[in-house]
Amino acid sequence: MRAKVLQADTAYRGFFQLRRLTVEHELFDGGSSGPVQREVLHRSDVAAALLYDPGADKLVFVEQYRAGAHLAGTGPWLLDIVAGRIEGGQTPLDTIRREIAEEAGLTAKTIEGIGVYLTAPHLSSERVHLYCAMVDASAVDGLHGLAHEGEDIRPLVVKRSEALRLLREQPLSLWAGLALAWLGNRLGTAP
Repeated sequence: MRAKVLQADTAYRGFFQLRRLTVEHELFDGGSSGPVQREVLHRSDVAAALLYDPGADKLVFVEQYRAGAHLAGTGPWLLDIVAGRIEGGQTPLDTIRREIAEEAGLTAKTIEGIGVYLTAPHLSSERVHLYCAMVDASAVDGLHGLAHEGEDIRPLVVKRSEALRLLREQPLSLWAGLALAWLGNRLGTAP
C-alpha cells in the first residue's frame, strides 16, 4: 500500500515541532483517501533505560515534574526511567550513557538493548531506543539534572518486587511500563 505526503508545514516550533501534513493514502478496499490533514509532533528520537542492580535486586528510578502528567490529572511528580533526546552526531548508546550520568549520577556497567518503539504513532514521529542498564544502586546520591534545561531530578532506589507492583498501582510512562514488563518477563517474575 502507498502513502504520500502532499504538503508539510511547520505550524509551531518550540520544544518540539508541530507539523501539519496533507497526506493521501491507499485504502484497504483499493480506493484512495483523497487529501486529508494530520498534525504530528516531531522531534529527535529518544534513548531511555531502566537502571537495574542485579546484585541488590533493585531498580533506580528518577522522579521529576512532568507537565503532561499534570495536565492529565495524575500526580505531576512521576517515577520514570532515565531518558533523553538523541542529539546530532550521537548514537542511542552514547545518549543513554550521558543521560544515566546526568539524571542519576551513575555509570552503567553494561547496557542491553530491549527494542525500538514508536511511542505514540497516532500523534508523534518519536521513536524510543529502550535499554536496560546494569548499575550499582548503592552509589545513588544527591539531586541531578541540568539547570539550563530546567531539570530537577531525584533518583530513587526501589526493590524489584515493589517496582513490578507499580505497573498495576500507579500511572507510569509508557517507556517505564515496557521496560519493567520486559525485566519481569526476563527474570520470570512478570506481574
